[in-house]
Amino acid sequence: MLPERISFGPISFLKITRKQNKEILEFILAEFQVFLPLPAVNSYLMTKGLLGRDIDEEIKILREVFTIVEVSDQLIRKMAELGGALVKEGIVPNFSDLITAASAIITESLLVVNDKKVKDYEIFSKYGLDVISYTKFLEEIESLAEEEAKRVAK
Repeated sequence: MLPERISFGPISFLKITRKQNKEILEFILAEFQVFLPLPAVNSYLMTKGLLGRDIDEEIKILREVFTIVEVSDQLIRKMAELGGALVKEGIVPNFSDLITAASAIITESLLVVNDKKVKDYEIFSKYGLDVISYTKFLEEIESLAEEEAKRVAK
């Protein structure tokens, strides 16, 4: 069973916002509180900018639909704590991964990441990060949608 709060990593957010995933995204938004770490927001807006879209309008839409995890003292503190703990272990985390993981931890949300990135985020698990691959997440969503359809059909 999936928790009520989820966050998306940059690549998984780009995937879920594709036109062919519109119905899945609508279901996700109806069932979950969705948080966007800044790297996911940045990747999305860069893509929209490359397509010639109005970035200000895209930001407005994102803010209406999702909860963007803003830079705050809590986020900065969590990043420093995580980064410091990992450096003590001899691991220097990627900045994008660090801010994404810290965002998911402070929002107490399940982080959905590209399948190839799961291993990169496992280093944050002992510090409170709950992470799932994009493919596994979609399987869980499909199962939830089927249960919902059966319930509604009764």
